[in-house]
Amino acid sequence: HVDNSVKAKLEPFLNLSGDESYQNRDLEKIAQQVSKQFYDEKVKPSTLIPKQVGNMYTASLYAALASVIHNKHSTLVDQRIVMFSYGSGLASTMFSLKLNGGQHPFSLSHIASVLNVVEKLEARHEFSPEKFIETMQLMEHRYGAKDFETSKDTSLLSPGTFYLTHVDSMYRRFYAKKGAAISVAGKAAGLSANILANGH
Repeated sequence: HVDNSVKAKLEPFLNLSGDESYQNRDLEKIAQQVSKQFYDEKVKPSTLIPKQVGNMYTASLYAALASVIHNKHSTLVDQRIVMFSYGSGLASTMFSLKLNGGQHPFSLSHIASVLNVVEKLEARHEFSPEKFIETMQLMEHRYGAKDFETSKDTSLLSPGTFYLTHVDSMYRRFYAKKGAAISVAGKAAGLSANILANGH
């Protein structure tokens, strides 16, 4: 399904064997040129978050979906999206989603506004490599550990974010929610404001 100008560009490579075609840099360059229009139309809208954030492993696929919803939500109704992910081993997954308009709060336009992708990307905080290394070393030190409290500094967390406060001697994890007010029902039950143990 290519036009004559594309056929002419590919013709010099018709006699390559399959193995030769895999290693041929000239063929790779031509293939990128002739497929750019299709790539820009079908793939590029999914690359906003992955390009900004980097590899997130499993989350990468859904970051790509969020990028598509951000970029094209007004044209996605009744469209089918192919989702494909693969690991470093022999397993891969492919499935498709058919999107409909949906009703509030599940409309695509509402989902796009809640995702608020660009504003959230712009709200990121920049850290030095030294601070990143220090944070990773702390995570390594606490991996599988018990009897410790975390920093209570929540200045960089968005309101409503859950965060770990401490792990006790029985490995029970306790969480708080930034800026959350306890409900009347919670007060009646004698719960402490903002504190959750193992998610309850």
